[in-house]
Amino acid sequence: MTGARTAYDGVMSEHEHSYWISSAPEDRHPALGSDIDVDAAVIGAGLVGITAAYLLQREGLSVALIEMGRILHGTTGHTTAKLTWGHNLIYDRLEKDHGAETAALYGRANRDGLELIRTLIESLHIDCDLETKTNYVYATSPRDVGSIQAEVDACDRIGLPARFVTETSLPYPIAGAVEQPDQAQFHPLKYGSGILRAFVDAGGQVYEDTRATGLSEGEPCVISTPGGEVRASNVVVASLYPFIDRAFLFPRVHPKRSYAIAGTVEPAALPEGMFISSGEPTRSVRTVRDGDRTLLLVGGEGHAVGQKYDTHTCYSNLESWAREQFGMQTTHRWSAQDGTSVDGIPFIGRYRSGAPNVYVATAFGKWGFTNGTIGARSIANGILGDEDPYVGLYDPQRLPLKASAAKALSENAKIAAHFITDRASHPQKGPLHALQPGEAAVDDMGIRPVAGYRDADGVLHKVSAVCTHLGCIVAWNPAEKTWDCPCHGSRFGIDGSVIQGPAVEDLPRRD
Repeated sequence: MTGARTAYDGVMSEHEHSYWISSAPEDRHPALGSDIDVDAAVIGAGLVGITAAYLLQREGLSVALIEMGRILHGTTGHTTAKLTWGHNLIYDRLEKDHGAETAALYGRANRDGLELIRTLIESLHIDCDLETKTNYVYATSPRDVGSIQAEVDACDRIGLPARFVTETSLPYPIAGAVEQPDQAQFHPLKYGSGILRAFVDAGGQVYEDTRATGLSEGEPCVISTPGGEVRASNVVVASLYPFIDRAFLFPRVHPKRSYAIAGTVEPAALPEGMFISSGEPTRSVRTVRDGDRTLLLVGGEGHAVGQKYDTHTCYSNLESWAREQFGMQTTHRWSAQDGTSVDGIPFIGRYRSGAPNVYVATAFGKWGFTNGTIGARSIANGILGDEDPYVGLYDPQRLPLKASAAKALSENAKIAAHFITDRASHPQKGPLHALQPGEAAVDDMGIRPVAGYRDADGVLHKVSAVCTHLGCIVAWNPAEKTWDCPCHGSRFGIDGSVIQGPAVEDLPRRD
């Protein structure tokens, strides 16, 4: 292979193409420039981090919120932004794997998360395009109707309102769907910005472009950053994927990447509700209010990070499907990343027994708004010394059950295979000197493998191909023009700079 040719000449930043980011006002904050002391420090300023920081600050604690890049420009700014406890066909599976009590508790937690979001929007007067919608999980094939009915039955047993239907407002036929009323959708950056304003108004400190590079557990904990140390009595690691792992979360959380597009359709073709298919390939559909017009948003095409080499097809498949089904003309496109736990339930709470004042929130499985919001409240309750009903449900220290052991073994076997085989024969291996503009490859597969990309001006950018997290060989993502790690999801720019953790060190340049 002589390289991965891309369809774009310039460097494409995914941040420039998210509808949510392009339609939200700019709001910048300074980087940390000195040592500070606070009651609590939150690492990661996505929805979970911002919510936890606000809930703690309003109770009188001094809180610092630090973010490696831009506030809300991570996964929160790249989702489909659905607010629902209807997480595809989850309750039948949870009931089978964990029992009815756990399934019911998960449902109550996410209903509480949805209601807390509504409460915060009302109490803080946040204008975020909130709309109440019905959620549908649908199947197009008659052979999948049994799983739809099983989900309806599971919801009924644990007290969640759901019913089986065979007709929706989608422009194509379905075989059956789970209908879940009184769910919602919103603009995630407008909402997050409203929570952030309330946090700052209450005295909270916000620092952008401040990368946490180390965490020393103790009394107090000390967070190392290039701009100074943050000393805090309590620390919340809400950085999507923890950059530290003394609790062995890495083998239990696996990063996935998915894609979204938004665009214009004829008003008569717009469906009423939120939709997600139960089968593969996943198709997630919702509307978006955009001033005087309404756009359609379509998501799907998920895959393990760094393990799909032609990422352009993810966008083209979505665009072809949306054009065929809705006549959609794409105006925005973006991708998002999230971790999935081996047992299907996020890890939220005390990080490990040896660090009682360090908390973590990760592995939302693409359903971070309700899980993350109630998880932020659960963490805040833990720090404040209040009881919380969901500590056991989300406990990061829980061990995989027998039902999830096979998945854990399978996922980690894939990681081990990439660690070994990519060194011997990388799928994108090729001589760097032969690269044409827009192409990338991995070369010198020995002690010091090199990743190279030639830009539109013919300049060859060479960096180490070895991920600075745990040493796997990175892969080229042509759609976003990034180097992605197939093991734990770290992502790097063409200059080697960290875009997404858990890596905290840049790829060394090899120019």
